[in-house]
Amino acid sequence: MRLRAALGLMVALLAAGCGARHGPPRSGPATATGTSAAHTGLRVGVVGPLSVAVTGVVAQYGTLAQVAEAPFVLVSGAAAPLATVANTARAHRASHFAFVGASTKNDRARNLVGLVPSDDQAAMLAGLVAGYAAAGNGGTSPRVAWVGPEEHRLARAFAQGVRRALPRAVVLDVWSSSIPSRCKEAALAAIGRGATVVAAHAGLCAEAAIAGAHDQDIPGLQLGDFEFPDVIANLAARDAAAGLFYGGEDVVFGMASGAVGIGTVDPRISFATIVLARAAAQ
Repeated sequence: MRLRAALGLMVALLAAGCGARHGPPRSGPATATGTSAAHTGLRVGVVGPLSVAVTGVVAQYGTLAQVAEAPFVLVSGAAAPLATVANTARAHRASHFAFVGASTKNDRARNLVGLVPSDDQAAMLAGLVAGYAAAGNGGTSPRVAWVGPEEHRLARAFAQGVRRALPRAVVLDVWSSSIPSRCKEAALAAIGRGATVVAAHAGLCAEAAIAGAHDQDIPGLQLGDFEFPDVIANLAARDAAAGLFYGGEDVVFGMASGAVGIGTVDPRISFATIVLARAAAQ
């Protein structure tokens, strides 16, 4: 899968976080197993909604218990809680595990790595799309909103993207708790203040905020629209086939790897807007 449309924008922007390595896992504290695996077909367990197709890899799909003894196991962050994955990794020390799309900072294991998309870059791209969408709606003072819990780092990245697309835009930060009903209320409050696009981070809060926006026929964005876990999984499987494994840390994947970009977003946002945003990202 090749997703290169967003290559080149915001190269200097890196996802923050303690214990995180940036970029595809090509160097650093890796364990080498030789090159024979690439010729025989490395068995890679895949848990959750991930698609793996890499030369030199034989993907085995199943539950965590079914694939835990594979030499390399990719687990979607949506498929199992971190504690379960970390405990499984500690119980199968001969295997290497990767938690795709989520950090492992709260439960490290030597044979478990977190493969994390750069949420800063995803937020900036969301802002870029929101800014172009707001520009297309016209008006002398276009407004867009970031809603949900107070995540100032992501809100700043979103605002930066908006203003790259539309310098005159007003960016509203409408904070709420992470309770879905409160997030929906925040989205409706932002729309009441004139927001023509609503964005939120992820999870049930974001889903509720976007549902509230859709109730008013307003487009909604979340960071998952700009993050591609399949790309991350395939990059990790490719390196595993070459004998490179990581553990005890997070590895952050950004736009340069193709793991963050502008893909399919809310259909209320026009195709012309997406074309503009992709061109700007290039």
